[in-house]
Amino acid sequence: MLKIGIVGGGHIVKHRHIPIFKKINGVEVFAICDKVEAMAQSVAREFGVKHYFTNLSDMLKAGVEVVDVCTPPMTHFSLAVEAMEAGCHVLCEKPLGMTVKEVDEMYRTARRNGVKLCVIHQNLFNPAVQKAINIIKEGAVGEILGVDVSTFVRRDNYMCVNSEHWCHRLPGGIFFEILPHPVYLLQIFLRNARPSSVLAKRFSGYSWMDADEIRVLVEADNGIGSIVASCNSPFHGDSLYIFGSKMCLQVDLWGRSVIKHKPRTEQPLSVGKSNLSLASQFLSLIGVTFFNSVVAAFGGERVSAHYGFLKSFVHALENDDEMPVSESEARENVRIVEEICRKIDEATGQG
Repeated sequence: MLKIGIVGGGHIVKHRHIPIFKKINGVEVFAICDKVEAMAQSVAREFGVKHYFTNLSDMLKAGVEVVDVCTPPMTHFSLAVEAMEAGCHVLCEKPLGMTVKEVDEMYRTARRNGVKLCVIHQNLFNPAVQKAINIIKEGAVGEILGVDVSTFVRRDNYMCVNSEHWCHRLPGGIFFEILPHPVYLLQIFLRNARPSSVLAKRFSGYSWMDADEIRVLVEADNGIGSIVASCNSPFHGDSLYIFGSKMCLQVDLWGRSVIKHKPRTEQPLSVGKSNLSLASQFLSLIGVTFFNSVVAAFGGERVSAHYGFLKSFVHALENDDEMPVSESEARENVRIVEEICRKIDEATGQG
């Protein structure tokens, strides 16, 4: 039985990590650690975790084999290094570190101590993303020319409205916390992505946010891309558009659907055929939506992208296999996020 100790007792721990680990065979959530004792005790009691601690050093002495770091990004480096120096494997919420320099040192520590290190990029296991990847592998999309990724957060999101939230003290503010997701989706399809320009604005009345809306243009070796990150949206969600020489894919991560936009000309017959194809696909989404709703209602945490990711992580540990996210992918993610956030700070006068 793999003994896992979780650091942090917040939303992601209570709604994803602990419930999911409890559904994976061969895993025991052995301990919970939070610097606020009441939080650690409350989470342990709620989920039947046998041990709780207020500092990592004490938890490491209890005999955990894996440390799952679910704390603010500025703490990831010190916690992960301490755990790996103690001989534990480390799983860490995104972003892995604050800088590329930190990420490099974390992986050096992992190699030196013979342990595994992995950052969580859970949407790699989203069914719609996996379907899009398979369509591209089959050659149906053709040569990739561009990738647009959007991530939307409601203006009343708990991070936005709380002026004391730790995210507002990060480089680039809240975007250092938000951007890893769209960036790793971009990484799947674009090689050596380089942010070329960033437009950052504030539209809300939240004075503690220097920017709450950004647009990023990205150059890459095999195409161009863009990132839209909004904290003013009326809905929460993520979307992905992949433009190829043969077809465009419209990927809805929350709806878990993929719409194929096939070639068409300006001729009426071509437009009509294209519209019929889209209408057919939209009708099929009714069934997909119904199926997803039923699965979500009865499948619980097993239908989440986190479940697929955490299960893959455990499987890799048990079989001494490659981690779901490689060192180069984790490093590249932080490099791109770090560069975008530096440009955000420059645009808002914070750099």
